[in-house]
Amino acid sequence: MAQMIHWSEFEGEYTAIFSEEIGAPAKTLRMALTALIVKEKLGISDRETVEQMRENPYLQYLIVMLAYSNEAPFDAGSTHYWKIHK
Repeated sequence: MAQMIHWSEFEGEYTAIFSEEIGAPAKTLRMALTALIVKEKLGISDRETVEQMRENPYLQYLIVMLAYSNEAPFDAGSTHYWKIHK
């Protein structure tokens, strides 16, 4: 899946909507989109998505974490802002 999406093409547009002066630094498009895909594919809640990302080294690799970490890469509240409105 990681090779199916041209991450660099979309990352510039995604980061352009955020301000460096306001709020916490934005998570990458790759992290946000991967979390949404995992959530939708598994049909799980925001909290369960965070747990999947925390526990699964393959998902951590997919979001380009350089090494496995037992720490959550983001909190469940972050996923609220990543949701796709239908």
